[in-house]
Amino acid sequence: MTAPANWEDFAEMIGGASGALTGLLFVAVSLNATRIAGSQGLRASAAQTLVLFLTPLAMAGALLTPGQADWVLGAELVAAGVVAAWILLSLRRTKRRLADEDRRLAEVFNRRGPNVMVMALFVASGIILICGQSPGLYLLLPASLVALVSGALNAWLFLLPPVRR
Repeated sequence: MTAPANWEDFAEMIGGASGALTGLLFVAVSLNATRIAGSQGLRASAAQTLVLFLTPLAMAGALLTPGQADWVLGAELVAAGVVAAWILLSLRRTKRRLADEDRRLAEVFNRRGPNVMVMALFVASGIILICGQSPGLYLLLPASLVALVSGALNAWLFLLPPVRR
């Protein structure tokens, strides 16, 4: 088994942070519900932020599942990364079809680099575990931190008043 007690502590910390930030995202969206509901770009950006928070939460759940083989944990990490990447790509396609004003607003949240890096690290971690190498777990730290920081920045932007042109 790859997940000794010290990895369980890591998973509990990331899972707790991810869950708390997900709750705060709902508060931020609720405070600006009218503005967000009126903009397809902001709704897509809120969904993007939710994915960035829920992916580390799914990772934490997989890491805390007792008694599973390394390859199963690896497969769960690959699945989480691939599903999240598919959702983020779908949201990106939605944002490209927006009207100019909505597109400009959505671009504030649309940082492709961190999104791609997070999902690639989750997938790479899973592939390394499937190959029987436990150091793949170390990729979960930068993936989780980038996801949570990027998501927190997005959530913060939801709290700011709209920019008037």
